[in-house]
Amino acid sequence: MFAFKEEFPVGDVASLATADIAIPFYQPIVDRNHQLIGFEALARRWEPRQQRYQGIDFLSLSDEESLHLDIVMLRAILRDLPTLAQSSTSLLSINLNPTLNSPTYQNLLLLVLIQARKVGLDIWFEVLEHAPLQHKELALIEVLRSHGAHIVCDDFGTQECNFQRVLALPYEIIKLDRSLLLQATKSSHALRMLTGLVEYLQRLGTKVVCEGVETQQHIEVANLLGCDYQQGYAHAMPSPLSRWA
Repeated sequence: MFAFKEEFPVGDVASLATADIAIPFYQPIVDRNHQLIGFEALARRWEPRQQRYQGIDFLSLSDEESLHLDIVMLRAILRDLPTLAQSSTSLLSINLNPTLNSPTYQNLLLLVLIQARKVGLDIWFEVLEHAPLQHKELALIEVLRSHGAHIVCDDFGTQECNFQRVLALPYEIIKLDRSLLLQATKSSHALRMLTGLVEYLQRLGTKVVCEGVETQQHIEVANLLGCDYQQGYAHAMPSPLSRWA
């Protein structure tokens, strides 16, 4: 069983710190047997006051700031791909903001796909739950799919990400929002409903990821739900590449 719960030490983090620059932290994704099968790349930025890396609230950023951080992240991921491919994993999941109308950003997305294929990694692109899905965004997503990307619905079950959003685009993987797991731990009715939803999605050929698995109870409920994959602090904290190399 894969398990790695150690937090990234502050002393090690400080040696990597660069002001106002995001770096990718990688959080493992595990299968039904809790074996490592891949990572999600998560943007982290050094916060001097807290003396640690923290997540970034992308919704609070301007389009220009978001674009800058996404480009920085993709370039860092490109450098990390060969090392990730040597860590007994088969996939890497990356957040996708299809609203960013930048040739540099879009070319980097394709370059990541091409380079990942060369080193034997599948790429999942997670469509952010707040991103609009109009003609332009859907066209970019289909270009990425045609080049071998797997398209993921992120945070299904939030207000922004409901069945209307799932109907708008065929997804190969759906990530259940953490709030659904929390409800299933508290209510037998919610557990039955969510189990039925997982079974229905799987009958359609969709893989399901249970996110926010943070305790042993969460692991047990995620097992009962029958999700294909699990992700969360109970399995491993997000950490820099050096932790997994």
